[in-house]
Amino acid sequence: MGKSSSLEDYLKSILILHNRNGSVRSIDIAEEMGVTKPSVSNAMKKLREREMIYFDDDGCVLFTDEGRKAAESIYSKHSLLSKFLMNVGVNKDTAEREACLMEHAISDETYECLDEYINKQNKDAKAAKKGSRNHEI
Repeated sequence: MGKSSSLEDYLKSILILHNRNGSVRSIDIAEEMGVTKPSVSNAMKKLREREMIYFDDDGCVLFTDEGRKAAESIYSKHSLLSKFLMNVGVNKDTAEREACLMEHAISDETYECLDEYINKQNKDAKAAKKGSRNHEI
């Protein structure tokens, strides 16, 4: 998908709503994102044109394979960045807000390196904790 942070935000919101509720309608997206129904309608049109979403007979928003992949990628970046920021001491609200800004700019390469770094840090921390328990008695 061509870079459009606004459309990426819509994809992420659709994914979050789908995971939470099982189905997603345009009104749900408007409420979740705090935007107007016409804004959602315009974004849904663009996402349909880019073959990222489609609507079923009941008016529910569904992902194409490409749309789901893009949504999961942006959500994964958001989750990693917000957790990372909170781990270094940023408060939750600020971390969520700033992760939303950063998720659109970070490359897949940087995301993968950051993910590997964090996983290594977590593994090292667990090993150190386990090692200190073995020396207690």
